[in-house]
Amino acid sequence: MSDSLETSSEDSTSNHNQSDHFVRSRWSHVLALAEQLRHNTEVQKNEQLRQYAFDIPLSDDRHTSLTHVAHVKSFENALLFAKTGNFNLDNLSEKFLDLKRTFNHMLELNKNDISQVALATSITKTALLMILRSIESIVEVMTKGTRKFPTLNSLISHIRSRQKELPIHGRLLVDWYSAAQVLDLLINDPDWLVQPRKAHWAMRVCNETLTWARGVFNENYRTKSSRRPIYDREDSIIGSETKNKD
Repeated sequence: MSDSLETSSEDSTSNHNQSDHFVRSRWSHVLALAEQLRHNTEVQKNEQLRQYAFDIPLSDDRHTSLTHVAHVKSFENALLFAKTGNFNLDNLSEKFLDLKRTFNHMLELNKNDISQVALATSITKTALLMILRSIESIVEVMTKGTRKFPTLNSLISHIRSRQKELPIHGRLLVDWYSAAQVLDLLINDPDWLVQPRKAHWAMRVCNETLTWARGVFNENYRTKSSRRPIYDREDSIIGSETKNKD
């Protein structure tokens, strides 16, 4: 009977060990699947993020890519504290190319590093300030510098009141109002951060705004000389006054 009990005990121990091994094996399998799923999700997110990258020409020695937060901050501050007219459509367009290079660089940063979010926030704020200054440059020409508009919302309201001269399609107008709201948040709350997708949105709206501004300027204020810059306030005013006298 003792032998029978020992055998039963051994069988029980063996079965218990097999059960533990089975549980450990299944649990390891579950963990492996979870890790694979996490990895696949991360790869998918990275691929989706890379799809936001801008197609830009290769930089040469004359162009320095803004690859650091400090450099973007410098231009951001120049935009923020600029007096009306300090920026025109030509230099804004050139700076926008640099900002696109910086955006592409941001996509390559470590996704778990706060530096990516910090750079995305700076890019967003800079792009929104470029929207402000590009719209401001058009209104400055249109009003011949006789009126000042302290905020993006006030500029938008003026443009809406001059629809015949400054036509704008609905989608861009909606984006401008969103841009004004986000810009206020970024200016008034220095701790407010945004993700790279928000930076991509701001860059897209900035690109569409620059395209709109150049189109409006070329349609209403461009002089006949093809060698002149896209936007030259003094020449533009003289040109439009001369045209009106004729």
